Amino acid sequence: MKIEISDVKQVGQIAKLTRKAQGLDQVSAGMLSGNGSTFMSDFENGKPTVELERALRVLASLGVTVELNIPVDMEELTKSQSTLLTQITGRVANVQNT
Repeated sequence: MKIEISDVKQVGQIAKLTRKAQGLDQVSAGMLSGNGSTFMSDFENGKPTVELERALRVLASLGVTVELNIPVDMEELTKSQSTLLTQITGRVANVQNT
């Protein structure tokens, strides 16, 4: 299922819903992701200052993938921008212009 989100609170709520659907409590989900129950509570309650890396670990441990839709056409990227995108993603970005 794909869900569009617009704020941190929604991400935390998705994590909470997924965790509960999997029958996990906050302590167990925290342990699976290398986080404690305080972080889990902060994240699930939408605390805006949670660390992104830790939040991504929680989501990954729950099987949630995060995808970014970048509003740039691949054809508009310069060669150096394409190279940077390849370094970031680990995938070759095909660019038609030079």
